[in-house]
Amino acid sequence: MKIFLIGMPGSGKSTVARYLAKALHQPYIDLDGMIEKDAKMFIEDIFEKYGESKFRSLETEALKKLSKEDAVISCGGGIVTVKSNKALMEGFKIYLDTDLDVIRERLATDYIRPLLKQKSLETIHDERFLKYQDFADLVVSNNQGVEETVKFIQESLKNRGIL
Repeated sequence: MKIFLIGMPGSGKSTVARYLAKALHQPYIDLDGMIEKDAKMFIEDIFEKYGESKFRSLETEALKKLSKEDAVISCGGGIVTVKSNKALMEGFKIYLDTDLDVIRERLATDYIRPLLKQKSLETIHDERFLKYQDFADLVVSNNQGVEETVKFIQESLKNRGIL
């Protein structure tokens, strides 16, 4: 089964997905990485040159290209802004719900995300929160360390008969 991690920019999707994939002995896929490889451009450059709508269409195309194999997939924070993406995400969707203060702290040492140049973290959260809830099969807090989050996800998947 595919396991998709969704959430705000800086919520820890890539990190948790890498650790979870290793724990489950499954491949890890970074959807943004796929887009960059296919477009031969960084995400930031796609946003700057072509805009968000072009990036969202590339994101949807990347979802369509995913193989049928089991994998843990880290999605871009805005994957939920295109409602039809939900149907393309065949598998189990986990929303990493992370406090904005924790995200701010994490992003302080990271590159500036393209949308955060245009909108505040609060605005993006307000626009997407209900969409994340709608997409998610499971909501998990990711305010603590990655190991704790991964253990909680594994237990939740076992309790649901997925593992």
